[in-house]
Parts: sequence; C-alpha cells; structure tokens
Amino acid sequence: MDIYTKKGDHGSTSNLLGETLSKADIILQLQGDIDETNAYIGHLRATISADHPNVIIDRSLRNCQYSLFRSGSDVATKFNKEYIQTSDIEKLEKSIDEMTSKAGELKNFIYYNGTISATMCQVIRSVVRRSERTFVTVLQYLEWEGDFPIGYQYVNRLSDYFFTLARYFNFMQGVNDDIMKLV
Repeated sequence: MDIYTKKGDHGSTSNLLGETLSKADIILQLQGDIDETNAYIGHLRATISADHPNVIIDRSLRNCQYSLFRSGSDVATKFNKEYIQTSDIEKLEKSIDEMTSKAGELKNFIYYNGTISATMCQVIRSVVRRSERTFVTVLQYLEWEGDFPIGYQYVNRLSDYFFTLARYFNFMQGVNDDIMKLV
C-alpha cells in the first residue's frame, strides 16, 4: 500500500464506496474525530505501560482502538454495512460496571484531575464527546431515519468508559475524586 497517492492534493478523497468527497465534508470530519480518538488511545496505552502496566486494561484499550477502526469503516460506507456490533457495547458496559464496583459509585460532579493516565482519559473522553456531536450532525446530513446506528451507541458508551477509566486510574493510585462545589 502506498503512503501517498497524490489524490488528495486538490482537497478531495474517496470513501469505501468509491465516492469522491471534499476533505471539508462533515463525514470526513467524523472520521477525523474517530481517528484522533484512536491516536489518543494509543498515547494512553504507551503512558500506562510506563506508569502502571496492566495487561487487562491494555487489552481493553486495544479493543477500543479496533472497534474505532471498524466504526470508521461504518462511517466510510455511510452505514450501509455496520461493523460495530452490540457485543462491542456490552464489553464496554461490563468494563464500566467492573471499574465502578471497585472505584465506587459517583455521587457528585468531579474535577478532571489526578494521575497522568486519568487526565489523559478525560482528554480522550472530551474528544469522544466531540465525535458524538459530529456523529449526530452526519446523521442529520444523511437525513437518517429510525434508530441511530450501533456505531453511534458505541461512541456514546465510549465516553462513559473513559470517564470511568479515569476514576479507576485515580482509585488505583490512591487519588480521591476531587468533588466540585458551587460555594
């Protein structure tokens, strides 16, 4: 596979359907948001392997990266084929439940701080939230009718996963939630 094709030199590219799209197209914005999330997860994986190696979390993050790759394929085919499955969402929910059972239920709004890994999770969570907003814009652009694609549901749950993972990293390092107060 060639790294450069020179096809994008004039501001366009093609999707998996063979359609030519402007690089300013909202669909490509969503793919970029997903790609950015995936890159940040790779950075987090490097961080945690240095800070506190955890094979289970690393495997979970690798699965997130693979699912995001497949989600990008969903987008590139305009959801004509869905590569994300309900089981991908169920894995995230199981992880969220397991981490919450250890770190404790959230009872307050909290500041996004703590360990390096935890704060990186909050950065990823915010990028995922942007992806969610872009996702809805894409579905409106496509005049989507009916239930949202499973890929959207996955992205929605992914932000919950990273919020919970941040709390879990802090918990593992003995850092308490920093509760927000309005006073």
